Amino acid sequence: MLIELEPHHCLGLSAGGTLAAAATLLRYGTSLAWLGMVLTHPSYQRRGFARSLVSQALDLADASGIETVKLDATEQGIALYQSLGFERERPIERWSGNGREQTGRASEDAAVLAGLEALDREAFRADRARLLSRLLTYGRSFTAPGGYLLQRPGARASYLGPCVAQSPAIAEQLLRRAVSDNSGPFFWDLFPDHSEAVGLATKLGFRAQRHLTRMYRGKPLRESTGEAYAIAGFELG
Repeated sequence: MLIELEPHHCLGLSAGGTLAAAATLLRYGTSLAWLGMVLTHPSYQRRGFARSLVSQALDLADASGIETVKLDATEQGIALYQSLGFERERPIERWSGNGREQTGRASEDAAVLAGLEALDREAFRADRARLLSRLLTYGRSFTAPGGYLLQRPGARASYLGPCVAQSPAIAEQLLRRAVSDNSGPFFWDLFPDHSEAVGLATKLGFRAQRHLTRMYRGKPLRESTGEAYAIAGFELG
């Protein structure tokens, strides 16, 4: 999907005919770009390959006039990103669970992009209509007045997100519909400083599994804390 969205901004480094490292840069207009999929093959780690690709990605962002570049960093990656000008913004976590069986009617698949763009832009602070359009082709959409949730299948679990809602009640309605309409397990990436999201995840039987740090380079640009109940993914923002 990232290669389809950004064919000239998905970078790889080959060593001896092997894809040794990768990095991707997903642009949301000129206000924001997302750095993701920074991966190095175990046999080629500690050779500076990740630094080289991240530096190339940042050069591409600068050439495109991107005001802010953001990423979600593991503990091992923080020092690298700080050395390249990134600053810590806030913690972010992956929660996992099987969900709980709920009663009620699940949503129907539909082309719902038109109703999501303004709501998403208000919460995310950047235009990611291209991404939402692609994500809608991979999974299910759940909507309610004042909110939406996308769900897609994955190799190890179904992914819940992004989810934007104008109240905890709307978010709970959407997430209950999603977990009742699909078999688990589920991954759900959220901000631990969002108490309503944490409370809802706990209520639905989810538990924190991974702890990362959101970082930024350039102009500060922070999501709407109250409305972002789930992100699109560590590689997507």
